[in-house]
Amino acid sequence: MTFRVALTFDAEHPDRPHHVGGTERVLDLLDAESIGATFFLQGRWVEAYPQLAREVAKRGHLVGNHSFYHARMPLLSPSGLATDIRAAERAIVAATGVDPRPWFRCPFGAGTDDPRVRAGIARLGYREIHWDVDGADWRPSMRGRGMARQMTRDAVARGDGAILLLHPWTMATGLGLAPLIDGLHVAGATFVRMDALG
Repeated sequence: MTFRVALTFDAEHPDRPHHVGGTERVLDLLDAESIGATFFLQGRWVEAYPQLAREVAKRGHLVGNHSFYHARMPLLSPSGLATDIRAAERAIVAATGVDPRPWFRCPFGAGTDDPRVRAGIARLGYREIHWDVDGADWRPSMRGRGMARQMTRDAVARGDGAILLLHPWTMATGLGLAPLIDGLHVAGATFVRMDALG
C-alpha cells in the first residue's frame, strides 16, 4: 500500500524544555532524506530568527502562517485576529520573501472549528490547516521512539493524505523524527508538502 503523508512543523517559541538547535537538525534531516515538508512560522519567532526562517524557505519547504503572538484565535476580536495574522504575514514575507497565503494553522488548534475564526482567516486569504496525527511531542514525558511508533500507526490508520503535526524544538521530535521517517517509509508512505494535497 502506498499513501501520501504531509509532515508539518509548527516553528514557534518553545514554552517547555526544548532541543537547542532543533530546527536546524530537522532541516538537515529532511535534506538528507530529500523530503519536502510544510512549516507554519510564528511571526515573533521569525523576527527572532530571520536567517533560520529564510533557510526553511530556501531549502524548498512550504511556508505557512502560525500567527504572530501564538494566542488562541477565539480569544481575539475580529480586528485583533486580523492584526495578529497580518503582523505574522509581514514578518514572514520580510524574512523569507515568501507569501504564506493560503496556509494558516491556529495555535493549539484553537479556532479550527470556530465559524467566526475560520471566516476571519478566510477574509485574509487563508485556509486553516488542522492535523490528523498529533505526535504530542510537546509533552515533556514523550519519548522519541515511542512517538515515532504511535505516529506511524496513526498515519497508516488514517491513510492517504494524513497530515502529521510536529514541533522542531521538542526533545521528542529531535530523537523521534528519523525513526518516524524510517517507519513511514517501510509502511509505504511518500512524503509531500501541503500544496500537493490540494
